Amino acid sequence: MNVKFKNTVNLFRKLPGVGPRQATRFILALLNRDESELKELGNAIVNLKREISFCKTCFNISEGAECNICTDPRRDTSKLLVVEKITDLDSVEKTGLYKGLYHVLGGAINPLDGATPETLRFRELSNRAANLSQNKQLELIIATNPSTTGETTVLYIKELFQNNIDVSLTRLGRGLASGSNLEYADELTLKHALESRK
Repeated sequence: MNVKFKNTVNLFRKLPGVGPRQATRFILALLNRDESELKELGNAIVNLKREISFCKTCFNISEGAECNICTDPRRDTSKLLVVEKITDLDSVEKTGLYKGLYHVLGGAINPLDGATPETLRFRELSNRAANLSQNKQLELIIATNPSTTGETTVLYIKELFQNNIDVSLTRLGRGLASGSNLEYADELTLKHALESRK
């Protein structure tokens, strides 16, 4: 195989979730594109850090210092939904049901991957919650993934805010998905379904 082709495949493999086959498919697809499209893609990548940044308040994607959610005066400032990643924020926002603010941690606690409380945005979360709860009760909605690392993150947040009477902690409801059968549900799913019953 061509050395330059291999090198380009290896560059694509550095992206999260991209394996050797998928990287190869990307390169082959790009080779079939018009050169003007490739230049446009190349320019977008070169200018990525200059044209797109993170909101200094919630760490969402932004074109300026703050994102359009943080600058929206219609948002409910008594609710702060904590997510692991920007893609989680985007999924919640697409529902159109949540009208509060967000805070993106930048991941979940996973020391094996180098994600520790010091490397994630817990200090910023604590400071932000203190500012938002100065004159009112703040509901901190924890929306981490239902995984081991997500649960570890929840425990850390609970410990972080355990003595703060101005902040009430809630979690997204979890349990059985619509259309699922009880006999096929695992114990953890059933446990959460029972705990989150209405």
